[in-house]
Amino acid sequence: MARVTYQPCAVCTTKFPVRPQAPHAKFCSTKCRMQHHRQEKKEQQIKTEGNNTMSSASKQTSATLPMQFVFSESEFQARCQNEKAFYESRIEKPHTGILGAIVEFTPATLVEALEVYHQQRAVGWTPLDPMSAYPGAMLIESGQASFITMHLRKPECEQEKDLAKICNKVKADYEAELAAALDAEVDRQVIMSLAKDERDRQQAEQKHRLSREQQVRDELAASRAKLREELIKSGKLNADGSAA
Repeated sequence: MARVTYQPCAVCTTKFPVRPQAPHAKFCSTKCRMQHHRQEKKEQQIKTEGNNTMSSASKQTSATLPMQFVFSESEFQARCQNEKAFYESRIEKPHTGILGAIVEFTPATLVEALEVYHQQRAVGWTPLDPMSAYPGAMLIESGQASFITMHLRKPECEQEKDLAKICNKVKADYEAELAAALDAEVDRQVIMSLAKDERDRQQAEQKHRLSREQQVRDELAASRAKLREELIKSGKLNADGSAA
């Protein structure tokens, strides 16, 4: 009669008889085999997801950082042109600090208005086009006072100086915007990297725990197998596991 061989289950460590047709069997039942299969699948899925996340993050970082946050001359020129369009139709009023190609004058009297008009025209200022949305001059009189408003367009040289100041500010604002966006992206990438490190740590801990669990199971199975052999040798236990 062939001797029955017993082997500890790789999952529950229970001793089970090994059939000659399957000498390398590891599990005592279909339930244990499925449990082992699910655990292996879960570990593989965790590893794959972690690798995919890191790969995606790395690709996104390498693809976006060099392109999104670099000064673009075409974008800068487009912004300058946009500001120029506003400047050319904007009225600059005293004490507002806002530059405009059109300046509003508010002389106190009609005589002063004529003097201002003559002085400004002499140095290259021009009256507004009659079809302009703003009146060239306006006089409002009441019984107690009169209010005079006059609009003149700056000379080209003055406008060029203003536009140079405006474009310098546009450039500074654009560079500050790029720097802020880059800082925000770097912060986001740091958070993603730290999150991946934490996931890797947790996965390593889980792997170590599973390995340690299996080690303990193997040690217990080996201890039980040794005790069984000793009991069989001493005649206290039969080979099929029944008491002698």
